[in-house]
Amino acid sequence: MNNNNWIYLMSSNATKEYITDILEVLSLPYGTVQHFRYELRWLDKELGNTLPVKGKEQINELKNRRVVICYLYQEKKDSEWNWIASYPIRIGILMEAYKTGDKDEDVAHFYFKVDNYISYDEQDFTKVIQEKVGTKWNNAYALLGAALDDKYIANKEASKSAFHKICTSLKSEHLVSPDKKIKYFPIYCYIDGLKDKKGKILVPVYDPLTYKSFYKLEEGEHYSFGFGTYFTSMPPRFAVKLLSDEKIFSIPPEYELRASSRYDEESYPIISSILERDTWTSISFKTELSDKVDDKESLNIHFEFLIKVERKILYRIIDVLSDIGFGIGTGAIAIKAAFPPEQMTWWYWPTILGYVLWAICKIIVKFWRG
Repeated sequence: MNNNNWIYLMSSNATKEYITDILEVLSLPYGTVQHFRYELRWLDKELGNTLPVKGKEQINELKNRRVVICYLYQEKKDSEWNWIASYPIRIGILMEAYKTGDKDEDVAHFYFKVDNYISYDEQDFTKVIQEKVGTKWNNAYALLGAALDDKYIANKEASKSAFHKICTSLKSEHLVSPDKKIKYFPIYCYIDGLKDKKGKILVPVYDPLTYKSFYKLEEGEHYSFGFGTYFTSMPPRFAVKLLSDEKIFSIPPEYELRASSRYDEESYPIISSILERDTWTSISFKTELSDKVDDKESLNIHFEFLIKVERKILYRIIDVLSDIGFGIGTGAIAIKAAFPPEQMTWWYWPTILGYVLWAICKIIVKFWRG
């Protein structure tokens, strides 16, 4: 196998769910792990033979390989699938891949981090992808092919521009069922994800045990969750909701954006509470567009962003010091009462120092908690 080959993963218009998969890849923040799966019958032989069987000791040659995620418009005539157009959407980095066995009915799993967007500039990407995959075109939905040229990959600074260009490049007549009986109306989202109080975008952490990504937050800190919406034509009134656990966060359990404009942008504060222990939770992001728009079925998306909220050790140390200070001050007074005054001339120093330490630490903790 050529180690310079990239992996091309196709998600097609065969079902509504497959089109939604593409919208999710288009929406997700950088570094988020997405999961695609295929029956082995839909993989090219070279890729299928390279995948290790889960549970067996095999070297995975595919890890960290670049992935190209494509939307494939196809039509079905009789029992034949015909590939009409291919839209590469985004580059990914493969974190894990395996198969459940070697039979056609077994399943291949691909977990990849989403990365740079594809740069559209009037190219015929159907022709480009055909050239990269060669004879595997129209034969497999997960396949190995030549690397995509750098000129087709947008740099991160131009991500939003590339995102908007992809949205306008996806032809509405290609967002239909294979028999063309069902038309779809998408809601496009660009999700920045979580930012710290300085406005720096946080990158999710990869967990190799679960093949998932998650955000690490600190208790009591101020973050924000940013996103934008985009439509290529005027939509009806729609809603975007952000849901969180009120036991974990000191914010409303539900934020809701209601709008009917072609494009919008929003950012919501996310503030974690002071906790008794490190806690796992999630933030739910979902769009709500009416079931039918101009006789088209709506394509809504729904994400659960995993979050680990970690306690601050310094906060705990200061809290413990306040208890120690109070104990020293109170203990000195108790010892003074048990002995004659002439034997306890030094008692006021530990009393003063202990209570001063207690007061200072309590003030710090009080302001920290808010």
